[in-house]
Amino acid sequence: MLSPTAPSPSTALPSILLVDDEQAILDGLRRQLRKKFTVHTALSGAEGLELLATEPVTVVVSDMRMPEMDGATFLSRVRAQHPDVVRILLTGQADTQSAIAAVNEGNIYRFLTKPCPPDVVLDELTSAVELNRLVTAEKELLATTLRRTVDALAATLSLAQPVAFARALRVSTTATEVAEALALDEPWEVHITAQLALLGAVALPAQVHAKLDAGRPLDEDERAMVDRVPQLSRDLVTTIPRLEGVAEAIGWQTARFDGVGSRLGVPVGEQLPLASRILKVALDFDRGMSQQRSVQRTIATLRSDAGAYDPAVLDALSRAHDDIGSTLTPRDVTVDELVPGMVVFDDVVTDTGLLLVGRGMEVTSSLVQRLENFSDQGRIGTTVRVTGGAPS
Repeated sequence: MLSPTAPSPSTALPSILLVDDEQAILDGLRRQLRKKFTVHTALSGAEGLELLATEPVTVVVSDMRMPEMDGATFLSRVRAQHPDVVRILLTGQADTQSAIAAVNEGNIYRFLTKPCPPDVVLDELTSAVELNRLVTAEKELLATTLRRTVDALAATLSLAQPVAFARALRVSTTATEVAEALALDEPWEVHITAQLALLGAVALPAQVHAKLDAGRPLDEDERAMVDRVPQLSRDLVTTIPRLEGVAEAIGWQTARFDGVGSRLGVPVGEQLPLASRILKVALDFDRGMSQQRSVQRTIATLRSDAGAYDPAVLDALSRAHDDIGSTLTPRDVTVDELVPGMVVFDDVVTDTGLLLVGRGMEVTSSLVQRLENFSDQGRIGTTVRVTGGAPS
């Protein structure tokens, strides 16, 4: 039986879950704690997992000895399904060794020996709630402060090398679509990896960017410069705190899944970071699209190079494009017909050859306004080639 004791919405007390197969123990703990916490209770590990699926909880306290699922097993499942929830194990004296093993193997925050004085329980719960707050705050840091840092770096790339920025935007969009098709729990790392993978391209000459964007072959010196981009990008990102994993993934972006042609020490197969595997597919997909502008033919070309890519990632790329078929057929619309949600299919350049909008950029209200200004001045053509959306 699930039994919450909920405060009024204005109190906003931290929410905890107590799990024990003895109702009397749960009732006693609830009476001791209900003034400081929103207390939920469950009589088994299965009921506890059911509650956690629907209720936000910061801390779980579980008894060790319970039928069907003991406390250590229950808390290990909590860790797998709700990693941010802080876990505390209540044990009897005879269970001490099992509790120590649970702490070491299951990453349990504390174990308390029964009977445990109420002030000790209260102190430990207060500390656990604070730990949860710190973990949540760090995740928010990753989601906000670091994201803004990444956006600032991407904006710098857009100013220094607009062609490279347009390519990075396309690659990032593809990588994010693949991550969603793979149903990743936290796709932010893949998205950021793709955003920053071409940061080192600021060092490339404009003519090299033009060749890459058009899918034209490079000479030996140009190829050498392009080959240095992943490591330069990695070195730049390594200096950003909390992005060590992103930097590693960027460094391995050209590594083949089967390891053919890789130098000694380059990870192979599942040892390659998933973000690296996704990034390689996204980069090569963009390169193929620059040459033939056909999704299915480009994917078929990637599949023909057996071993270069993670098959699961290639399958996800294919699934990500299954539902957009006809929307990828380009068409010409006037600037007045542009609406947010369309995607620019061909670069938009001014009458002097300045790149205004790179292909692959999504149309926004501000972009429409910008293009209207240039159109009114007669500095761009009368139509823009786009995919997706619908003309107004």
